[in-house]
Amino acid sequence: MTERKTHMANVLYVPEGTRRVKPYAYTDRTDIEELVFPESVHNIGDWAFKGCTNLKKITFTNTLTAIGSVAFAECTSLESIEFPPNLKTIGALAFKGCTKLDHVVIPESVTDLKGWAFEGCTSLSEIHFPRDLPSLEYGVLKDCTALKHVELPEHLQTIKERAFDGCTGLTTLVIPESVDGIRRGAFYGCINLTDVTIPQSLEVQGSNLFEGCKTLNQVRFTNQDPAVAEELFLNTSRFEDKLHMAVGMLGDDLQSSVLINYLKRYTKQALKLFVDIDNDAMLHKVLNFSFLQDEIDTCFDEVFDYANRKGNVKAKAVLMNHRNVSGGYEDPTDEFEL
Repeated sequence: MTERKTHMANVLYVPEGTRRVKPYAYTDRTDIEELVFPESVHNIGDWAFKGCTNLKKITFTNTLTAIGSVAFAECTSLESIEFPPNLKTIGALAFKGCTKLDHVVIPESVTDLKGWAFEGCTSLSEIHFPRDLPSLEYGVLKDCTALKHVELPEHLQTIKERAFDGCTGLTTLVIPESVDGIRRGAFYGCINLTDVTIPQSLEVQGSNLFEGCKTLNQVRFTNQDPAVAEELFLNTSRFEDKLHMAVGMLGDDLQSSVLINYLKRYTKQALKLFVDIDNDAMLHKVLNFSFLQDEIDTCFDEVFDYANRKGNVKAKAVLMNHRNVSGGYEDPTDEFEL
């Protein structure tokens, strides 16, 4: 090892001639602020720099082809990375918990991005994938809470379990036509996801893909064949999520007797659900389904009383507007009693 202190940083120069940085070589070295690799390095071993909490800058060389598992996990001062153009593999949990990392561009050369690689990178707001990456592995972006939008690889085939679990900042998502499989809980807990576009080629390979996505108001499909929508619905087990998915998928662009009959059976529960989770857009959407008007008339008073007991003023306003009752208020956020 060669170390050199500059005026601001403690720089570690990995020795010339090193082809592979050994596993655990510099684990938990809190004194390292900058890291420079020689041209000889082709591989960084597992856990090599895990827990280097003051590491701010890394200079890779073009010869590097593989970064091992947990190699830079919990390097909590690392803000950016410039990957080399010949990199092929990023190991499991390689950058887990790098909480200041905010921007990542993965080069086109990478064909193997392993599971949980960027889990818990809570400042990561932008990531660019190589267009030919075949799959997003288990938990690869789990708990990346600052990520609001992501463009998926053009030729992506599979999104695996928990890939976007807990990405609470994610709001919209377009799944490319190349994707033919999404696994269990891929978007679990994406509580601010409002709009998803799903390809007709999709094969649902797991259950509860969108569990806990309580603001998912619009699920779009690339054509109007209800088969994928019904498969997605039938592979959702939690009652509240089934209601949410049914309402989100139905609309002018898609009709399904399976979803319609389900909502006819559970109209009251659907209305109460959207009162509970303060989703006025979905409440409004249910109230305006023409095929539910008889069911809505039957349960309307009970639902309104429920909203009143919950103190949900906006929901009461939406309900009253549906009945064209002014209630003597001008602003729907004002308190009122019927």
